[in-house]
Amino acid sequence: MNNFISLTLLVSLLAFSTFGQSGPAGVGTSATNVLWLKADAGTSTSTNGSPIASWNDQSGNGVVLGQSNTSQQPLFVSSLMNGLPAIEFDNNNGTGQNDFFSAPDNPIFDNTSGYSFFTVTRMKGFGNAQSIISKRVNFGNEEAFMIFFYSANELTIDIDNDNNRFSSNTANNINTNKIYDVFYDGTLTSTQRTSIYDEEQLLITSAESSSIIPDKNSQLTVGATHVGDPRSFNGYISEIIMYRTKVNDAQRIIINNHLSAKYDIALSSNDFYAGDNPANGNYDRNISGVGRDASGGSNPQFDPSTCAGMGIQSVSGLDNTDYILAGHASPANSEVTTDVVGISGTNVSRWQRIWYIDITNTGTATTANLTFDMSDAGMAGVNLGVTSNYILVYRSGQTGFWTEIAAASSIAGDQIVFSNQSLTQDGYYTLATKDFTVSPLPVELVYFDAALTNGQVALTWQTASEFNSSYFDVLRSDDAKNWSSIGTVAAGGTSQTSLDYSLLDQSPLPGVSYYRLKQVDSNGSFDLSEIQSVNNSRKVNQVKIYPNPADKGLVTVASDEPITDLIVFNALGKVVFEKKLDSDDTYLLDTQSFESGMYWINLNGENYKLIVR
Repeated sequence: MNNFISLTLLVSLLAFSTFGQSGPAGVGTSATNVLWLKADAGTSTSTNGSPIASWNDQSGNGVVLGQSNTSQQPLFVSSLMNGLPAIEFDNNNGTGQNDFFSAPDNPIFDNTSGYSFFTVTRMKGFGNAQSIISKRVNFGNEEAFMIFFYSANELTIDIDNDNNRFSSNTANNINTNKIYDVFYDGTLTSTQRTSIYDEEQLLITSAESSSIIPDKNSQLTVGATHVGDPRSFNGYISEIIMYRTKVNDAQRIIINNHLSAKYDIALSSNDFYAGDNPANGNYDRNISGVGRDASGGSNPQFDPSTCAGMGIQSVSGLDNTDYILAGHASPANSEVTTDVVGISGTNVSRWQRIWYIDITNTGTATTANLTFDMSDAGMAGVNLGVTSNYILVYRSGQTGFWTEIAAASSIAGDQIVFSNQSLTQDGYYTLATKDFTVSPLPVELVYFDAALTNGQVALTWQTASEFNSSYFDVLRSDDAKNWSSIGTVAAGGTSQTSLDYSLLDQSPLPGVSYYRLKQVDSNGSFDLSEIQSVNNSRKVNQVKIYPNPADKGLVTVASDEPITDLIVFNALGKVVFEKKLDSDDTYLLDTQSFESGMYWINLNGENYKLIVR
């Protein structure tokens, strides 16, 4: 295995590759989920308070919303709802002043008899026609849809121009996190075609005369009614999900459970996932689900890509009002050889990432196939071993002994499948191997560091375990794009003890240099580490961060230049802490609430690495 960060176990399921539901929460594909905007992905910046020039769609359709006028660019807010980012629109009315994004006309947004919209917002105030998302040229002109706050602070909807405009009949409140759903189904009787839900509460069903939305020659706009209208949006948008179909009730419930857990917004009904409760560990990442509603509409499976490496396909017993929802709590994944009590074998290890699975069963026990996919978990490149060594394990609490549920049924590529599992118990599930020397797990890189000392760059790294590793190639770049080798170091082969490595760059580039490791296996496959940077400039500012690596607690950050701004990013680039200082030269950073892993401390614009154990 040549992966630096994780344990590898996963599932092969032809149904997933052919029919996999890869959209939000495992609902739909890019053919139906035509737009997925979320503030935690695809923004041109992730720096708190910085203007955003573009917001890239995550549905797979390649839509890019942009704003070239700097005075009209919304701001990135690093932490708003449940610690997650949002995009702030500034309520600055006036031509050339109001914040919004737009994208060119695209036929995937109309020519349809169905729509489903899911929006996550928080309003700071209300005014005249504050639009979340729209597609129109002007008032009633080439208008496919518009979702906006209007009279009496109510959510208001236009479908196929404005002749059947209707509102929620319920006022929204400022400073309140909200999940709104809007649906249009042209196949229904005209009086039943449109509806609005507020966090699983049906607010209104309304009439719509159009049975199909024809092609509209208009731009897509977020944060304004249309391009050229100066009316502003006064609030935050965290997520917009759009389908060109009317999702069924089971799919609606699954998506709303996903958004509820992600943003910590309570549902008024149909809350079928308890893994996001603090008592259960806040397993609120990548919630995906299968289920069937009371009328028989269903979502029978979700792809491993939607749940960070685990997929589920219902085989039998998915009755009306049955649901299986899963989520995890770990932004990173790795192999661990501790906390494996209860798992039999000679060289036992498991995935760090654990899923909480919540099972709502009203009749016959649900049987399902579970799929674990290395690529979707960020661990591509391993050659999996003996099938029977891979074990699905379970425990009822966040700690305690593991119970072996089943051995893997089959392996194909980088996936492992556990077929026909009877899922009856809520709790914590993950993957283990009974013998990592035969059924391998990845090379686990503990850290990779680059430090400038006396005009030379000392490169050091440590692995916790290796399997069939051949050598490390140390790469250097002046732009983090074009790389060249500056030396190789032989690897340890196969080891389950910590191994330390180093290489000295005696002639570093002037200015900023970038370094990364290329770890090569004996079979020629390879993996790349994260990038480290060193500033070899004449400016000398001695920064000390200690202890480093550090256990959770207080860490001293000291500089011989005054510190005015201190920002801490995690490995995913998310701001976890920021502080304005009065030109101090020392600061005590409390890392007690930090998850274990790598962080970047930005001092006055320069980055320094911190490892929290």
